[in-house]
Amino acid sequence: MLDTKKATPKIILCQVAGWVLVLPLLVSFVRLPFPLGLLLESGVIASSAYGVRFAWRHATPRVAVFALFVTLLNVISMVMLSTASVLKALYIIAWLYWYPYYSNWVYWNV
Repeated sequence: MLDTKKATPKIILCQVAGWVLVLPLLVSFVRLPFPLGLLLESGVIASSAYGVRFAWRHATPRVAVFALFVTLLNVISMVMLSTASVLKALYIIAWLYWYPYYSNWVYWNV
C-alpha cells in the first residue's frame, strides 16, 4: 500500500509547478506565425506531459493528479482558445466577460 502521509519535497513541487504551470504561461505570451506557433504549443504540451511523468515518479499522488488535471486543462485551452496555458485562458475568459462592465466606469458616477 502506498504511503500517502509523506509530503512532497519543496524542490520537487517547484519543478512540477514550473513544468505544468509556469512554462506554458511564459510561452503563451510569445506570438509566432502559424506553423511555428503550433509547434511551440505542441512542445509546451509535451513539456507539461513531462511534468506529469516527473510528478508520478517523484511526488505524492495528490501532486501527480493535480499535474495531470492542469495538463488536461492546458490541452483543452490549446484546442479551444489556441493558448497552451490554462492561466492565460482564464484571463481571456474573464476579460471577455468583465470588460464591458468595467469599460464604462466613467459614466457610472455621472
